[in-house]
Amino acid sequence: MRIRIRPVAFALLLIAAASPARAGDAAKADGIKVEVTGFRNDKGQLGCSLWPGPEGFPRDDSHILGHIWAKIQGNRGECVFGGVPAGDYAVTLFHDENGNGKFDSNFIGYPLEGYGFSNNAKAQFKAPSFDETKFHYDGAGTKQISVKMIYR
Repeated sequence: MRIRIRPVAFALLLIAAASPARAGDAAKADGIKVEVTGFRNDKGQLGCSLWPGPEGFPRDDSHILGHIWAKIQGNRGECVFGGVPAGDYAVTLFHDENGNGKFDSNFIGYPLEGYGFSNNAKAQFKAPSFDETKFHYDGAGTKQISVKMIYR
């Protein structure tokens, strides 16, 4: 039985096309801090996108609240989204291992780079839903979430 992850690869490719922000800019404000572990190496960069609701999730990047590129050090990465109002959110991320600014997949859509979702939701034949990945931020202080990178 062959597992197709094409929708996941497509969704992460769209995330990579989102306008970049610098991770250090948001680190000064309260908000959502995403700690990512499980990288297989420190090459390239980490791309994180914050989704404010289910509309377009996870394929239509015109609905994301923000996208951040961050460094990877010691097989760990961190993205901080500052100035975020209270609400339910989801995070999608990927390891841009070759630093080309996009999520790479093979000709059938099988991921060639690592990816992840808030709540460590798993892709099973398709990307997880917003409801499977959402978490609540009360709008005060820093909400910290942890995500483990997935490689196929």
